[in-house]
Amino acid sequence: VPSTSYELPESTEGAVEIGNPMSPDLEIIKSLNPTVVVSVDTLGSDYMNLFIENNIPSEFVSLESLDGLKEAIISLGERFDKDDEATALINEIQAKELEVQEKAASLEDTDVLVLFAAPGSTMIATSKSYIGSLVELVGGKNIIEDNSTSFTTYNKEDLAMLNPDKILVMVHALPETKAALEAEMATDSAWQNIDAVKEGNVVYLDSEYFGMSANLKVIEGLDMLSDIVHGIGE
Repeated sequence: VPSTSYELPESTEGAVEIGNPMSPDLEIIKSLNPTVVVSVDTLGSDYMNLFIENNIPSEFVSLESLDGLKEAIISLGERFDKDDEATALINEIQAKELEVQEKAASLEDTDVLVLFAAPGSTMIATSKSYIGSLVELVGGKNIIEDNSTSFTTYNKEDLAMLNPDKILVMVHALPETKAALEAEMATDSAWQNIDAVKEGNVVYLDSEYFGMSANLKVIEGLDMLSDIVHGIGE
C-alpha cells in the first residue's frame, strides 16, 4: 500500500508501505515480487512506463467515472477469478443508479455548482468529473456546461449571474482548505452576491464518499448525494 494520511481498509493492516503514491519506491515493490500491481491511470503514461521499464507486472484502471469503476470491477473480477463477486457488485451499483434516477424524475431540477477546493486554489468540477457525473445522475443540473475538461477555473462575478440553487464542495486533503474557503465565502463580496452562499446552501461533501476517484462507497454515496442535491432531510 502507499503511504497515506487517508484511512485504509482494515484488510491492509500490516501491509508493506511503498512510499508516496505519486512516486512509489520501485525497489521495495520489486523486492515483494508481486503477481500484479494495480493502480489508477490518472497519473499518466510516464507513471505507467515506470512499471513496464522495471519489469513489474501491472494493471491500470480508470476510476474517473462511474462507468470506469464498473469496468474496473469486471476486469479485476476476471483477473482474480472473482467473476461472481464482480457481477453481484455491478448489479448492486446499477440497481442504485436506476433507483436515484427514478427518484430524480419525480423531483424538480436543482441548479448546482460543484467546487473542488485544494490548498491554495478552488476550481469548478464539470459533469465530466467523477463528482459532476454523480450530481447529474441524481438529478442535479450542473450550471457549468463544459464537457471538454473535468475541472475548470471560474470568475466569481459570472457565477453570481448564474446563481446556483446549491453549491457542493469537494475538499482535497487538509481541513485548513475548508476553513480557508469558508472564510473567503463569508468575507468576499462576489461570493456574497450568490444566493446559495447568503442562504447557507453550501454543502461540504464527505471525502470518504466523494473524492477525485470512484470507489465502492458510491452505492451509499448516491443516496447521500440525492438527498443533498434535493434538500431532503434539511
